Amino acid sequence: ALVSFCRWDVSHTFRLAIEAAGFNVKSEIIWDKVVHGMGDLNGAFSPRHETAWFATKGNYHFWGDRPADVIRVQRVAAEALLHPNEKPVALLKHLCRAIIPPGAVVLDNFCGVGTTGMACVQTGRRFIGCEIDPVYYAIAERRIRDAESQLLLPM
Repeated sequence: ALVSFCRWDVSHTFRLAIEAAGFNVKSEIIWDKVVHGMGDLNGAFSPRHETAWFATKGNYHFWGDRPADVIRVQRVAAEALLHPNEKPVALLKHLCRAIIPPGAVVLDNFCGVGTTGMACVQTGRRFIGCEIDPVYYAIAERRIRDAESQLLLPM
């Protein structure tokens, strides 16, 4: 299974690329960010959501309950962002639990500051991440290590 986030204005191009790679696009997921972002303040609607494509190859089926295609999780506050495209851990945890069985491997080939890796640690999934920017890679490595150490703390 694959999940690919994209802006509304390039979502069709993303879909075509996903299909060209041999995936079957099954759903459009809408992430309701709860709070709107910036953009054209005078001539465009306030952006409050982001699109993601859910696609599969082969005989994929949900391992748990069928998830809804609208996910409402508040975005990371602008002053707290470590990366311009950072997603909240709660959003990635939701997707991990919905799509990936416990113990399975998640690949995030644009892992930024490691949010998907943190979500995998916290939900019992294994994680492989790739990041080209050494600054973001170092942040991701620290955040994932911190998430792993939280699992070792006594309750």
